[in-house]
Amino acid sequence: MWTRYSDLTFHPHSVHLVKFVLTNQYNILDASIFNSQTVVENPTMQTMDIDDDTSPNKPSVTFSAHFQWWKRPSGVAAVCLGLLCVLLLAGIIGLSVYYGVIDHHCSTERDQQTSYSLLTKEGDQQPTSYNNLTKEGDQLQSSYNTLTKERDELQNSYNTLTKERDQLQNSYNTLTEERDQLQTSYNTLTKERDELQNSYNTLTEERDQLQNSLTTRTKDRDQQQNSLKVMTSEREQLQNSLNSRTKERDQLQNSLNIRTTEKNLLQNSLTTKTKEKEQLQNILTTITRERDQLQNNLNTRTAEKNQLQNSLTTKTKEKDQLQNNLNTRTTEKDQLQNSLNTRTTERDQLQNSLNTMAFERDQLQNSLNTTASERDQLQNRLRFYEKPCLDGWWKFGTSCYFVSSTMDTGGGGQKACRAMGADYVIINSREEQIFIHGFKKNVWIGIYKEYGIWKWVGHTI
Repeated sequence: MWTRYSDLTFHPHSVHLVKFVLTNQYNILDASIFNSQTVVENPTMQTMDIDDDTSPNKPSVTFSAHFQWWKRPSGVAAVCLGLLCVLLLAGIIGLSVYYGVIDHHCSTERDQQTSYSLLTKEGDQQPTSYNNLTKEGDQLQSSYNTLTKERDELQNSYNTLTKERDQLQNSYNTLTEERDQLQTSYNTLTKERDELQNSYNTLTEERDQLQNSLTTRTKDRDQQQNSLKVMTSEREQLQNSLNSRTKERDQLQNSLNIRTTEKNLLQNSLTTKTKEKEQLQNILTTITRERDQLQNNLNTRTAEKNQLQNSLTTKTKEKDQLQNNLNTRTTEKDQLQNSLNTRTTERDQLQNSLNTMAFERDQLQNSLNTTASERDQLQNRLRFYEKPCLDGWWKFGTSCYFVSSTMDTGGGGQKACRAMGADYVIINSREEQIFIHGFKKNVWIGIYKEYGIWKWVGHTI
């Protein structure tokens, strides 16, 4: 059953207009009877294969990297960490030897104190015999007792200073242990920082790879844009994104420089601790010499007062030195605590930066996928638009139209169209209807009535 279309008059003997619709890898024949002439599409134009693997515009990006381990940042960091561990082990061994010598020195002083007490008892017995002999002995005994009292007072002062020195030594040992604990915590945080830095570098490399792939996709998109004269604004946006990534790279370089400066500061701190160890060794040597002087001063009772006075003065200086060392260790503990807090803050900042980089990498990956999809769509549309029609055929959109020069019936015109691999025209849009009207002829279209329902020849209602 054939019918009229719009306000046009149809004749049983008319020329036929046929439309053939191009699809990708499928043969779909849509036709309409619209005019008295026939439009037929070349069947050889109906199939187009797009091979993404052999497309000349498809980017091929291959990444390869061969680095020697000692040229990598992680290798250099491992070597530096190993050197720091060796230096710390040497410092611990030196402190152990130093404390062993101090203990030996204390035991020797206790022996000397015992011998000194025995000599004092013998000295107390001698004035008793002198009193029985002469009055001069009494006078000497009085002067001797006076000197003995002064010696006892000096001895008490000496014992007090010794106790204070021991207390200061204990405080010094406690602060040293706290310093070692802080140093251990500092090393742990340094390792965590290095691990985060490695993760950060890995994400940066992945971001650079995605950026390179994105740049390649952008070039493909620019080629499609030159052919269709579209997508100019998107290219500018990607350029701005590239500038932002360049700024981020500069910021990471600055962060690397800051870490290098911190490493140098730690090296200087280690050198300072070595010098302090040497100073403590010198103090130990000085104390040993003073012990020898006290041994020599035991031979003369009269000179004992002055010698003990000198010893008292020396011990006062030692107390001041130990007090200064205690203050120094307290200051070092505070500095290490501040450094520990700083490293904790840096670790948190690196973790946040790592999460930000992962989020940006996902965004870049999504943008890359979107760009690739748009490029494929543009390539498909471009290939459909660039495909030419045969001679005598009319091009409109992605279809070719043929206007027959002979008059025929509806059934005969349809057979002629199908013989050329096409079918009657099916009008799908207002623009296509205006294009068909442009022939200014009565044509057959592919519409018919079946069981009271109007259908196109493509079996669509």
